[in-house]
Amino acid sequence: MEALQEILYKRLKKIKQAYRDYENNPYNPALVHELRVDTRKLRSVIHFLKHAFGEKEYNRINRELKSFAKTYGRLRELDVLTEVCSTIALRQPDLSEHYYDMFKYLREERNREMKRTFNKTNIEAFNGMLESVEQAIDMLSIEMDTSIEDYITDRLKTKKTVLIKEYEELDMTDYNAVHDVRKRAKKLRYSARYLRPLTGKKHKKTIKRMKKIQNALGNYTDAHVNAELLDELGAKMKNEELKKLFAYMGRIENQSK
Repeated sequence: MEALQEILYKRLKKIKQAYRDYENNPYNPALVHELRVDTRKLRSVIHFLKHAFGEKEYNRINRELKSFAKTYGRLRELDVLTEVCSTIALRQPDLSEHYYDMFKYLREERNREMKRTFNKTNIEAFNGMLESVEQAIDMLSIEMDTSIEDYITDRLKTKKTVLIKEYEELDMTDYNAVHDVRKRAKKLRYSARYLRPLTGKKHKKTIKRMKKIQNALGNYTDAHVNAELLDELGAKMKNEELKKLFAYMGRIENQSK
């Protein structure tokens, strides 16, 4: 039990450090991404062990972790979108005379979203989440008919088999299904990676296969989110030239799916 708790405490500590780094420099897109990824890693492991926490306790801490990660979702989307637009602008420099205005607008949107992450409600939610998760880890007590080693190994194998089958039969025109499979592949990859010390195995094949699925679906899901955000931002534009530029960028992203 102590070995499992140590793994969970380590992931929680990573979130604390990532948050501190973000506090120190919220202008760095890499730090926003790192904070969200570290949160997702802990959520993945906790989700994998949800039966060990009990339904009520699991739902509570998962809800808080999910809400915390969502706080930075829009900020991350704007960072990704800015990078995508920058790539297009470098590739097609003569496409528009309004690139400067577009990037200025994206920067202003990002600054507004960045400031929102530091409001009193979000800061209190972060501290409350840390307290809740730490308390849940402290009180973790697993009662099962099999060993923790067999439990994790069998669960990894079952989830891997189901996920590969769903991936092979996936309808790529169904965004929600594609997003769901990619998300679950991430969860399984992180669970295999961080829980493997408890199994005595490296689970390299599982980790490698889940990463392959995640990457294969990544461009599609990212392009979908980018296109939707471009449409949303373009709809706000009063400047017709900027509206046209956002619409063009959106078409490019839709075509890349």
